[in-house]
Amino acid sequence: MLDHGLLRLCFGGALLSVVFLAWANRQGGNSRKLNNDRFASFQRVYLIVYLSAMMADWLQGPYVYALYESYGFTRSDNAILFTAGFGSSAIFGTFIGSLADHMGRRRFAALYCVLYGVSCSTKHMADFSYLMFGRITGGIATSLLFSVFEAWLVSEHNRRNFDPDLLGGTFSNAVFFNGIVAIMAGEVGQMAADMKELTPWSALGGAAHYGGYCAPFDVAILFLVFCLVVMLMLWPENYGQHNSSTRQTGTFDAFKTALNIVYTRTEVLSCGLVCSLFEASMFIFVFMWTPAVTVENEPKPPYGHIFASFMIMSMLGSQLFSLASKRTSIENIGQMTLILASICHAVPVLTSDVVSRFFSFLVFEMCVGLYFPMMSTLKSKVVPEEARSAIYNIYRLPLNIIVVGALVADIDLRPAFMLTTTLLIVACVFHSRIKSDAHRGSVYHVVGSAPNADVEFGLDEDVSLDMCGDTAMETVIGAKQ
Repeated sequence: MLDHGLLRLCFGGALLSVVFLAWANRQGGNSRKLNNDRFASFQRVYLIVYLSAMMADWLQGPYVYALYESYGFTRSDNAILFTAGFGSSAIFGTFIGSLADHMGRRRFAALYCVLYGVSCSTKHMADFSYLMFGRITGGIATSLLFSVFEAWLVSEHNRRNFDPDLLGGTFSNAVFFNGIVAIMAGEVGQMAADMKELTPWSALGGAAHYGGYCAPFDVAILFLVFCLVVMLMLWPENYGQHNSSTRQTGTFDAFKTALNIVYTRTEVLSCGLVCSLFEASMFIFVFMWTPAVTVENEPKPPYGHIFASFMIMSMLGSQLFSLASKRTSIENIGQMTLILASICHAVPVLTSDVVSRFFSFLVFEMCVGLYFPMMSTLKSKVVPEEARSAIYNIYRLPLNIIVVGALVADIDLRPAFMLTTTLLIVACVFHSRIKSDAHRGSVYHVVGSAPNADVEFGLDEDVSLDMCGDTAMETVIGAKQ
């Protein structure tokens, strides 16, 4: 079994590494760019909203299964509820991105807060139908969280003519602080759950409950309200279409346009497949890491400490990305990340030693910290602005299908990691296509018009700087060689 001293050593070593790399990145940064007050204010506002949204999400994760179990639901009932969440994300999330591009990204980021708030409120009811409704609304909200917020950021960053190189730094900071938020959520959620035991609400017939594992969901609602208020006060609206006239196009037509872009542009398709395959592997890993480090008939390891170590390693990965992105291309970082992740997932297949598995999982979490800012930066270059939210959600469709299939099949540990290893190897193949396209000289450009007009940032073979106008950002973003 895993020794507590080993866990503390790994946690402390990872934490020291994070502090050192954060200091190194700060010393090596471009002070002229980073000291731009206008950009710093913009980044701060985005991170406050995004991290509040993530805090609400992290607060729920550790307690969903425990709450269902407290209500007396069986393992098969729980599997149905979890499958419903991923299924609703796959079905509704596919189309909701087109609506966000058509009707406004900020509006649908606000919808995330509302839907997730509804999902949290249903957790008070020990009734399967209420909980099922909550899983469905929560699944839709999750699709919005991992698409609309990022789409809004990329569009607004470019519309305000900020240096494109700063966008990767924002993504890196988001991953870094998200790790801190995850650790905080674990502590805050546990404190809330321990304040009062789970108690039936007699005034409502005993079906409704409060306290216990319901409490973290109530705290999540508070963060969702805060997120919504700050967003509505400080975020401007932005859309996917070029201008107000094209926004009159029907939502179904916009969705067809997004599908056509994914189908016809190899860079966009390859990028989406890498996203789906890596993130599906990551979600399967979330379900499987606990039994992978648990030895039968021995005391259970401290899962909370292990989770905290994972979050520190993810933060370490985000700092490694910041350092590496100054020295090599995004495509090279992605290739090395995927290769390393594939090796990590092969370890549980090859050995049953929990210490070896634990170390491989630590390295994989570092890969997760590298992957998200890398992929977000890559998507900002590859995916055209006109359908960004829609395409981000289309990317999640194969992901949800794979995860739902794995949940329904109820596969064992070794077959699960054989599957994830295969998915990651295939992701490496598709990422190599993106890398080869970059080396052939594919370029991305900004298309704009008047200072107050909507702006499109997309991919094109024929680049013309004159299209940007005097006040627009006249920048060609080339793949680093």
